[in-house]
Amino acid sequence: ALIVTYPTFLVPFSTWLPDAGVAPSTVTALLHAAVLVKIGVYAYARIFGVTFVVDPAFSHGVLLIAGFSALVAAGAALIDKDIKRILAYSTVSQLGFIFLGLASGNKTAFMGGLLYILMHSIAKGGLFLCAGIVEQNTHGKDITKMGGLIRTMPLTAAAFALCSLSVMGIPPFGGFFSKFMVFQCAAQHGSFLVLLIFLAGAVMTLLYLVRLFYLVFLGEDKASNPGEGSAAMVASVMALALIGLALGAFIYYPSLYADRI
Repeated sequence: ALIVTYPTFLVPFSTWLPDAGVAPSTVTALLHAAVLVKIGVYAYARIFGVTFVVDPAFSHGVLLIAGFSALVAAGAALIDKDIKRILAYSTVSQLGFIFLGLASGNKTAFMGGLLYILMHSIAKGGLFLCAGIVEQNTHGKDITKMGGLIRTMPLTAAAFALCSLSVMGIPPFGGFFSKFMVFQCAAQHGSFLVLLIFLAGAVMTLLYLVRLFYLVFLGEDKASNPGEGSAAMVASVMALALIGLALGAFIYYPSLYADRI
């Protein structure tokens, strides 16, 4: 069963994932960010990364499909208005970057892909939980009807911003180092076309997350904006945001481990 799971998260089989985002945000954060969507990349890493020797043409085909998936999903995230669907499309896009590390045929890139799984799980889990706080308190999902929430929900906005920076790959967050490892080795051992596709995907990642943050937390108030979520909810998202930042400071240790393998 694991052999056929990884393609279901890539175009054209990935359309089910945004539709599955109607689940409660706590479930979405667990399954869509950390568990369910990672089964496929784990299966690929175990089967095609460390168990069997695969033809380079197969790996190159995986990279092209993953790159195309990253672009298409990022484009969908740029135009969608549903806050949770945007994050779900973002997950599809970021899975493409994980495949870039796992299928590049380089040890350091492979470790970068595995590290990417951890960093993305933490940051995207935080984003989904932040979206849950926003949805619960505003009773809506349409980001074009929101605005100015940073004034009444500053902690949630801060957590959302920190998690977004990690997904974007901005230093010194842990997401930067995993993305850097993947891109560095892909540039050395991959094709120029594949690298160009993923660079465009990285730029689009920045654009749709900035758009999302701006429409939700900045700008003019478009509705009566409620206060923060409960103390437990805010503490959870702030913890994930700070963990993503702290992991950037301790990235030396997994990198050292990768060099010894």
